[in-house]
Amino acid sequence: MSQATASPAENAPSGAASVVIRCGDRLVKGYLESPRWNAADDAVRNSPGETCEVFRVREMESNVAEEVPASEISAVFFVNDFKGDPDRNIFRFHAEEQVLPGIWVQVQFPNGEVIEGIVENSLRFLVDPGFFLRPTDPGGNNKLIYVMKNALVEHHVLGLTKL
Repeated sequence: MSQATASPAENAPSGAASVVIRCGDRLVKGYLESPRWNAADDAVRNSPGETCEVFRVREMESNVAEEVPASEISAVFFVNDFKGDPDRNIFRFHAEEQVLPGIWVQVQFPNGEVIEGIVENSLRFLVDPGFFLRPTDPGGNNKLIYVMKNALVEHHVLGLTKL
């Protein structure tokens, strides 16, 4: 990973997505500086057919711009804030929430973290090195997650949602 310094005024770039990137056991918290991926919804619409080779992140605490190679990433979490809640129970049925069309999946990372969400029912889900997962927990901190397939221990299709 390479680093470049920047002034504190640039710490939270306007329009940049707040992300937590998991690289093995290490977390990089900051603001994504990859133009096509700057906001969670824009990332889904504007992502190229292939994964970015490098994710550039301005770190939250140090204000250092770090380039994280995609090959080292397990997942990119687009978050509401950097605190999170590790004790939150993500396995709940959310009858009151809007059902998104797609495939309902459950993924497990090597650290034991298990997440459920909806993925787009498309060819890209099958052939790309990663996929976007919309968490099914409306009260959770994650808005969107880009999951690298090679970082998963398990991946299960739980069902299909209505169109």
